Amino acid sequence: MDHIDRWNILEPDAAAVRLPDRTLDYRELATLVSRGGGALHGYGVESGDRVAVWVKNDLPSLVALWAVPRIGAVVVPLSSRLSHREVIARLDLVEPALVLGSDALTGRTSHATESLFDGRPSMPAPHGPEDVHSIFFTSGSSGDPKGVRLTWGNHESSAVAAAAAQPVGPDDSWLAVMPLYHVGGFAVTYRMFRSGGTVVLEPEFDAQRTAEQLASVSYASLVPAMLHAVLEHGVVGVPEKAVLVGGAPMTSSLHERAREFGLPVVPTYGMSETASQIATAAPADPPESGAPPLPGVTISAGETVGPILVDGPMVSSGYWGEPDREGPFLTGDVGFVDAAGRLHVMGRADDVIISGGENIHPAEIEAAIAGVDGVAGAVAFGVPDETWGERLEAAVVVSDPTLTGGAIAEELRAGLAGFKVPKAIHILHELPLGPTGKVDRAAVRTLTSADPAD
Repeated sequence: MDHIDRWNILEPDAAAVRLPDRTLDYRELATLVSRGGGALHGYGVESGDRVAVWVKNDLPSLVALWAVPRIGAVVVPLSSRLSHREVIARLDLVEPALVLGSDALTGRTSHATESLFDGRPSMPAPHGPEDVHSIFFTSGSSGDPKGVRLTWGNHESSAVAAAAAQPVGPDDSWLAVMPLYHVGGFAVTYRMFRSGGTVVLEPEFDAQRTAEQLASVSYASLVPAMLHAVLEHGVVGVPEKAVLVGGAPMTSSLHERAREFGLPVVPTYGMSETASQIATAAPADPPESGAPPLPGVTISAGETVGPILVDGPMVSSGYWGEPDREGPFLTGDVGFVDAAGRLHVMGRADDVIISGGENIHPAEIEAAIAGVDGVAGAVAFGVPDETWGERLEAAVVVSDPTLTGGAIAEELRAGLAGFKVPKAIHILHELPLGPTGKVDRAAVRTLTSADPAD
């Protein structure tokens, strides 16, 4: 039985979704999802078909994300921030039987997502843990799109493991500002509907509104850039249980600053291929202490920095159109596992800068820069150099307008090897972000290429 249907039986009047302008109980949500399934049948969708959905953080998209799998079809969330070319590449890959969204953008006949509300009530289709539930596209900024196959078992195993670290129940609520077209956003809805809790769905991230909402929820999920923006605005209140911070490494200075505001921040690590988080710290853990794997998760990386490999029932068996993986999944990240079994993530393997034969991990440099008083944000990156192969540079946002790149470099020399001190430090007003809230390194390189270093 679908989790929404189950709670419609157990607690039909309990709040399922809180939107800015209305709250739906489980009876209302179950009715909409059931009608959504009927509308999909009316469009000719059958079990096993792919249905692409142009996803926004709104009620029609949420209903579509749950109605499509309910009738045995495979939901394919598409980012509302994609260009026409990017949408077409994804549609060509999965060959959907139906597109819910915009004709103009997709280049295909589509139906409005809101039309799902007009369907007749439908019955759920039977499904097993190995049946494909959804295809989430990876958020890499370069290369061809890859559709991650996630089964019902992957999503359920992820929610079970997450509940061991963040217990949830009918009295809990979770602030959802992450995009629903990313697995981290969808996973919030799965955890809460599985537990009978409430999803507090925001149409987009807004630092002021998020700061105000935190006091009224049990949990929230943010990326580091969002957390920084909330702290800059000023924390109004704190959630009852935890603020999960993932999507990119959280620096110790950001961690400590959040704690000064009383926020129970929790570093977490996961990705599309693992159906969300697989390693999560606890609110009481000190900064830079790493994160233990969740129950059922196996992580290996060695005691020195190396490739991170993961396995477990929540890990995808592979990408759409490609053979199943064999053995543990190679994440593309690098890090190490300490003597206590806790994972420390250094960053992406392809972000490693090789300068003069030395490997430089951007996360280490960014953490050092973030520790300088007056620095509000930083990103380290490599640029081609005839002498060194790559030259280490950094872009920095400062809260102290008198702070210069030269002063930052001078302070870094006291704690870093010479080759780890950026050859150029660019002062920016803000760091450009990608769709997931992570810093867009390619955009930073473009911005700084014509900008003389401070």
